[in-house]
Amino acid sequence: MLERKTVPERALGRSSLHDRIVEELGKRIVRGEYGRDALLPTEDNLAAELGVSRNALREAVKVLVSKGLVEVRPKTGTRIRPAADWNLLDREILGWYVHSELQLTRAFELVEFRLIVEPKAAYLAARRATSEDIAAIDAACTALEACIGRPQLVAERDIVFHRSIHFASHNALLNHLGSLTASLMQMQVDMTTQEQGSFESGLPLHRELTEAIRRREAVKAEEVSRRLVQMPYDDLASRYAVPAQRRLADARRLDETTRPT
Repeated sequence: MLERKTVPERALGRSSLHDRIVEELGKRIVRGEYGRDALLPTEDNLAAELGVSRNALREAVKVLVSKGLVEVRPKTGTRIRPAADWNLLDREILGWYVHSELQLTRAFELVEFRLIVEPKAAYLAARRATSEDIAAIDAACTALEACIGRPQLVAERDIVFHRSIHFASHNALLNHLGSLTASLMQMQVDMTTQEQGSFESGLPLHRELTEAIRRREAVKAEEVSRRLVQMPYDDLASRYAVPAQRRLADARRLDETTRPT
């Protein structure tokens, strides 16, 4: 069994006691510290360990129940639910994965999601973007280009760039999904730009995508977006050892095999 020290309230690191308890327990559950499908410690023991009242702990557990992380049963206690039952579109749960051993798994799943969604978002942006939207995309691209030699800024500015395209699609659901996955995307971008030159190699595609949207070339924007996201997808698929037959088909190779002769 893992040993845990009492966590002082000031070390939990959020704005209110309630939020701090939720965050601490959520991170522990996602990291697997209590095991999978296991019972949490008894209410008395957990409250004493965290240095909080039982009432405060109960209120925090209610939040974890609403997120699908745990269930409370009379005479049994609080049990961690299977990960398949967790609300993976919950912004906090996505953020907690950054601190877990599953970060590579979730980063790969995110970039796979991006490869499915972002090319069509770029297509819509080229069709629907206002002049203000295009100016915002251009400004975000210019800010990203200024990150050469400043790797600590890459993830944040890359997210702003892609979020500006989501917004320009004028599809509320696409835009909302982009905001939900921002914390996971930061982790994914950090992982896929670690190797020297990886960020710089993809940078021209950001400008090419910006110009395609500016010129209202929807098919071109979709194609460039797919090429752009394909780079981190191939990187993480290799790290995650995903067999070729289980990967999304590379549209470039697919085009070559289906092109009429």
